[in-house]
Amino acid sequence: MSNKADVVETELRKLAEFIVAARRELLSINPEKGENHEKNLTLASMELNEVVRHTEEATNKIMDETDAIQKLCNASSDKETAKKISTHAAEILVSCSFQDITGQRVKKVMRTLEEIEVRVGKLVKIFGGDLPEGMCIEAIAGRTQRPDEHLMEGPQLKDKAKSQAEVDKLFNES
Repeated sequence: MSNKADVVETELRKLAEFIVAARRELLSINPEKGENHEKNLTLASMELNEVVRHTEEATNKIMDETDAIQKLCNASSDKETAKKISTHAAEILVSCSFQDITGQRVKKVMRTLEEIEVRVGKLVKIFGGDLPEGMCIEAIAGRTQRPDEHLMEGPQLKDKAKSQAEVDKLFNES
């Protein structure tokens, strides 16, 4: 029995070391930070959150400028051209919805990676092992989630997502 436990402990240790090595590889992509800056997925998560934030800011700016274009169209004396421009502006606004979906997907991936890191770290500790240098599960495990987190499905993969007809049907039923 002890032999199986030793094998499991060894494999868990290898998995934990793999996570730390992968994290270091991610950090090495950004030459300003270097390997010793921070050694957990929290930094990668923070970087991705910044990507989401900047994308959101840029999207809001695009939407504000598009609204301004539509207001100019409404005030224009050339109604035919104004209508065409306004239609294109409306399409720009609809296209900006990518930002929300992108942010949700990035956050979903980061939560999954952090959950894996926490669970592997806990398993290593259960078997009496030491966490590899740089693995810090307490900061991740202690984060609070939204109370309605379990209700959120976020963006779906194309083959799992509801069709527009299914969504329309839901709205028509209510």
